[in-house]
Amino acid sequence: MVTTTPASSNYSAAPTGDAAAPASAGSHPTNTAELVLAGLDAAPRDVAVIDGRRLLTGRQLKRDAERWAALLTAHGVGAGHRVAVLMERSAAHIAAALGVISVGAAYQPSDPRLPAPRIGELLARSRPTLLITDSASAGPGPAGLPVVTPADAARRTGPTAAVGPGPSGEDTVYVMHTSGTTGRPKGVVVPHRALVTRLRWGQGVYPLGRGDRVLWHANVGFDFSVWEMLAPLAFGATVVVGDPREAGDPDALAACLARDAITAVHFVPRMLGLVTGRLSAAQAAQLRYVFCGGATMSAAARDAWLTAYPWTRLFNQYGPTETCIDSTTYLCNGSEHSGEVPIGTPVDGTHVRVADDSLLPVAPGETGELLIGGAGLADGYLHQPERTAERFVTDPYGERLYRTGDLARLDPDGRLFHLGRLDRQIQINGVRAELGEIEHTLLQHPDIDEVHVTALNRGPDTVGTRAYVVTNSQLTAAAIRRHAAGLLPRTHVPTQIVRRDSPLPRTHKGEVDVQALRAATPSGSEPLDLERHLP
Repeated sequence: MVTTTPASSNYSAAPTGDAAAPASAGSHPTNTAELVLAGLDAAPRDVAVIDGRRLLTGRQLKRDAERWAALLTAHGVGAGHRVAVLMERSAAHIAAALGVISVGAAYQPSDPRLPAPRIGELLARSRPTLLITDSASAGPGPAGLPVVTPADAARRTGPTAAVGPGPSGEDTVYVMHTSGTTGRPKGVVVPHRALVTRLRWGQGVYPLGRGDRVLWHANVGFDFSVWEMLAPLAFGATVVVGDPREAGDPDALAACLARDAITAVHFVPRMLGLVTGRLSAAQAAQLRYVFCGGATMSAAARDAWLTAYPWTRLFNQYGPTETCIDSTTYLCNGSEHSGEVPIGTPVDGTHVRVADDSLLPVAPGETGELLIGGAGLADGYLHQPERTAERFVTDPYGERLYRTGDLARLDPDGRLFHLGRLDRQIQINGVRAELGEIEHTLLQHPDIDEVHVTALNRGPDTVGTRAYVVTNSQLTAAAIRRHAAGLLPRTHVPTQIVRRDSPLPRTHKGEVDVQALRAATPSGSEPLDLERHLP
């Protein structure tokens, strides 16, 4: 059987500070709370979190987490429960998340910038035990859902005793929602086993320690935010909370990297390209680790970054939400690397297979679907057993695997190359989007008869979507966007609207004829906000 196994020794780096080394095999924590709290106990006086002008030491952060744990326990929250956290990035968010997982419950982050109906739908479908929010993010939740705030936690006095033996490796640590093809978001259920394995692997490959500062700037609904938030605390580094108001601004991000002396940062490929050159060598001198994922990294973006900042270690990472943050990684440094950028080899505890339709491996060099197995697998989709059975399958060898829907190729050296999708899923600035979900949402408008949505690309990057909308009314592009913005995340709202008065062209099989649609689109439609009218 042709599979690839971890080769993390190829990537190991020496820490520049006092890194917390992985424990011996007999002392591995079995749950995330134990791992992170042990890290705070090891350096109680060191600064654990920088949130604007607010600095929290390890001792202070643990105290705040204990207050949250006491509050949650008083509300009957414990093992087997899920707690939704509807807050922007902040020190209070971190403390709340630690409180949730320390009492054995699962952390379920929700992006407060989503439209209110979307948030309400997520909460109604996921049915959490309790909602944590703040005054800035508060909104109406499902009837009967208890709500607590940071002010409630601050009123608790004294630490709480540990509740029971703590979560096991098979208990759920977090639930992260992703886009769904039918308009129904999928809640990915990730166990402690997967996250602890991932955190410890990362510490062996790119060790963090005292003096390191990791920027937490990923959206709270993006699973890499879990690593940005928890890995520094587990291994003696500092979390620097990114200002949510600066999201998507490359100049603000570059200024933050310099001002806050960031040593480790994650970019989506498009932002990697935009930030390149905005930092002088002196401003970026402290930067050690740069992670890139969420979309395809171009060779040009890699080469430009490493030319400008050759001392940094640039990692190209790949991993669906269903496989706990990252499944493969590739260190881009080195003159021997040229041409397209691989997604690398598997992380510890994970193995991958490029397979045919029967889930059997294809020969190296051939194209197939990428399957992932091992300790990083999620348990499935929350309250969606049919969807879980469809994507998490058992192969002819009896192994449980996740079908990614991604096309890949394995080269003779065991490196993987990502070749696109089998279905209509895309990545927009690192955020996964199902084109079918966007279509489903637009069709809810009473004046829209037909819709077909395609990716809108600029060079190697997917920068948005184009919606071909059939409507016989005077519905404007602005009105269509307002409808979409009230129901979808900002990244999912169509960037370009092409209005049609006639039905969508179709092939003899009844499928939308995409080539005919594109041929009918005026050639001057490059401005992304330009409304087009077609017969």
